Amino acid sequence: MSENRRVLLVDDEMHVLQAAYRVLRKSVDVTTANGPKEALEKLQTSEPFAVVVSDQNMPGMDGIKLLGVISRKAPSITRIMLTGNNDQKTAMNAVNDGRIFRFITKPCDSESLLKTIEEGIAHHRTIVAERELLEQTLSGSIKMLVDIIAVSKPRAHLRSSLIQRWVRKVHKALESKPTLEQGISAMLCTLGYLTLPDELAERYFSGSELNPDELRSINEAAAQARDLVMNIPRMEGIADAIYYCRKGYDGSGFPLDDVQGENLPESARVLCALIDLAEITTGNSQSFESCMAELERNAPRYDPRILEAMRQSLGGDQVFAGGVEAERKSVSILQLLSGDTLAEDIRDADGRLLLAAGSPLSSVTIKRLGSVKFLREPDMRIDIWRDYKVAPSQGVPGAAVS
Repeated sequence: MSENRRVLLVDDEMHVLQAAYRVLRKSVDVTTANGPKEALEKLQTSEPFAVVVSDQNMPGMDGIKLLGVISRKAPSITRIMLTGNNDQKTAMNAVNDGRIFRFITKPCDSESLLKTIEEGIAHHRTIVAERELLEQTLSGSIKMLVDIIAVSKPRAHLRSSLIQRWVRKVHKALESKPTLEQGISAMLCTLGYLTLPDELAERYFSGSELNPDELRSINEAAAQARDLVMNIPRMEGIADAIYYCRKGYDGSGFPLDDVQGENLPESARVLCALIDLAEITTGNSQSFESCMAELERNAPRYDPRILEAMRQSLGGDQVFAGGVEAERKSVSILQLLSGDTLAEDIRDADGRLLLAAGSPLSSVTIKRLGSVKFLREPDMRIDIWRDYKVAPSQGVPGAAVS
C-alpha cells in the first residue's frame, strides 16, 4: 500500500492558503479549505487525509474546536495547529481539546512547516500500522476462539452460527449500521459454555429440562465469557454485550443488577431474544409463529422493537438450510472447503459428537475431521451444504489427511 501523503490546509484567508499551497505542492498532496465548514465537507467527501494543518482564529469555529471534531471523526489523522497566538492558555487548549500533534506559531518559514508536516505524515503512518496490526491480532484471536468452540463444544458452535445468521437479519430490519460489536458478540455468545461440564452442555443444547442449579450455571457462563473476552484489547463493548446477553429488557435474568431497558447494550438486547428463541426451537418442529407466540407471552423481557424486527426478518427461516443457491453434496474429506456447512452430525467411532449438523467448516475443523481414521476411508462421504454465492475457499489440501 502506498504511503498517504494527503494534507488538508485550513484557513479563512485565501492568500495564506495559496501561498502555503505553492510551497508544499511539490512535496505533498495538498488540498485547501477556506474555513472550518469547507474543511469538514472535504473530510467527508475526499479520500482520507494523513495530516490536517489548521489556523486557530477563524469565524464560526476556531481551530481548536475544528481539530477536536476531527479527532473524534477521524482519530488517525495527524492534527497540527498554526496560529499567531503564542500564549500558554491557547497552547494548552489546543493540546487538550484539539489533541494536536504539533503547535506552530506564525510567522512560520516554509522549511519548518514542511518539516513538521513530514513528521505528521510519519506519525500518521505509525498510527495506521499499529491499528492494522491490532486489527489483525483481534481477527486472529476471534478466529482462534471460534475454532476452539467448534472443536470443544460442537453444539455451542452450531448455536452461535445460527444466532449469527439471525443477528444479521434482525439488525438489518432494525436499520442499524453494522458494527464490530454486533458481529463478534454473536460469534462469541456461546464462549462461556466451554467452562460447562460436557454432560450439562449436551443436555442444554439438546433441549433437556434443567434443574435450578444447572440453569444458574448456564446463565453464569455469560460472566465466564465476559472475563475471557476482556483479555483482548478493544473488546470491552463486546464483553459487555456478551455479559448481558441473558438479561431481560425488564431487568429479569442474569446478572442480578439494576441495568435494564435502553441502558442495556443493543447487541445484548438482540442476543437475549435470539438466544431464547434458539432455546425454544431446539429439539422440536414448532412453527415460527408458535415460537414467537411463546416469546411474546413473556413480552416485558424483550425490547419491543427487537421483537417486531424478528417478526419482520425471521419468519420462514430454516435452521439448517443453505442459502438460495446452496447445493447439498456428498463429498470425500479431501473435497471439503472452508465455508461449507455440515448437513449431518459427524461422530467418531465411539459415537462421540465431533461436529454438529449446521456447523460451518473452517480449515481447523477440516483438519480435525482429517485426524479421524475412518473418515479418511476412500468410500467415506460427508454430506454438506455448499453455497456458491459465498465462494468457499479450499481447505489446506492434504493437510487434513496427513
